[in-house]
Amino acid sequence: MTTDIPTLPEDTGRETRVLVCTNGSAGSGKSTTAAALAYAAAKKKKRVCVIGLDKQRDISRLLGYDDPDGDEDLPTMYDVVDKICSLAEAVVPAKDTKTKEVIPNLWVVLESKRLDELEFKLAAETARELWLHRLIGELRGRFDLVIFDCPGDVKLATIGAIIASDEVVGCTKSQEKEARGLTELEDKIADVARSYGHTGMPTGIDWVVISEGVDHKSQGKVYKDMEDQLREAYGDIVLETVGDDVKVPEAYTAGRPVTLYAPDCRAAKSFTKIGRQMKLYR
Repeated sequence: MTTDIPTLPEDTGRETRVLVCTNGSAGSGKSTTAAALAYAAAKKKKRVCVIGLDKQRDISRLLGYDDPDGDEDLPTMYDVVDKICSLAEAVVPAKDTKTKEVIPNLWVVLESKRLDELEFKLAAETARELWLHRLIGELRGRFDLVIFDCPGDVKLATIGAIIASDEVVGCTKSQEKEARGLTELEDKIADVARSYGHTGMPTGIDWVVISEGVDHKSQGKVYKDMEDQLREAYGDIVLETVGDDVKVPEAYTAGRPVTLYAPDCRAAKSFTKIGRQMKLYR
């Protein structure tokens, strides 16, 4: 950790991978996955920026900012939408909630509870689904990795992130509600691609991350069967299962990525392996 406040990285023309963590259902582990992967990549010396799009503000909290709306000096994603600042100007250093120190190599665009007004705010925009596609160029070339953390639906925020991204990470749990959310997500991606495929947007789900999985059928046959169905349906894009680990809710309560909160726990090791499987780092 360091107390030095890093400035926004310069555009060096580096290749930037833009991921979107999403699902058509709430409670699917999107913020947990985004924060865990972001911190793991930052520890591997990758320059990472996480963009929060959810009015619940979970990713902001996990990366050091409990109440972005409570500080008028902090820019948020809503300020970008409101044209008060640019996307690049909204990037701030991520912090360790416990120590208050800046996390090296990790930045965040903070959320606001006013993001629930997004659809109304962009109602008059031409091709409003492209709102993030128009902005993401401000960050390409500055970071190795940009991760969108989406709300638990497939509305304008999520659609915009998908169009602006290179790869879709479908986050789910080994339960039917979240698994069905992946199907809804696939249908929406296919629908959006018919209109905006020319942008180079993803045309399907690229990766599937299952969290709160089980290790053995005796722990819950229904959950194990669902995991098996997901692996049968999605094949090789289903990554390491993140087993049910008490350290995950503990990390959430502490407001820290699990890969920072308990780096040696089973879940943190699984998320770190997932990052390698995705070739985010070696």
